[in-house]
Amino acid sequence: MRVLFAALCLLVINAAAQAQPARCASPPREPLCLDRLSSGNDPQAVAYCRNEVNDYRSRMSRYVDCLSDEIERSRRQRDRAEDRLDCFARGSGYCS
Repeated sequence: MRVLFAALCLLVINAAAQAQPARCASPPREPLCLDRLSSGNDPQAVAYCRNEVNDYRSRMSRYVDCLSDEIERSRRQRDRAEDRLDCFARGSGYCS
């Protein structure tokens, strides 16, 4: 009976986790200026595009950091669920 209860708890935790919207926005787009540059561009166009690429780098770094945080949060949640299951399997009366 306890194993059945633990399995139901895991299902509820999993369903709740899947219902949460992703916290990270979609990845940033590459700067459009990269498609417009050619080997004969003037230095001003290259400098403008370099600024756009630097901004892109910053936005991509924030996005990757967010994904890393979400992965870590998900791993902790998974480990917590496994710990609770193990607790119930040992026959403990209270498992948090």
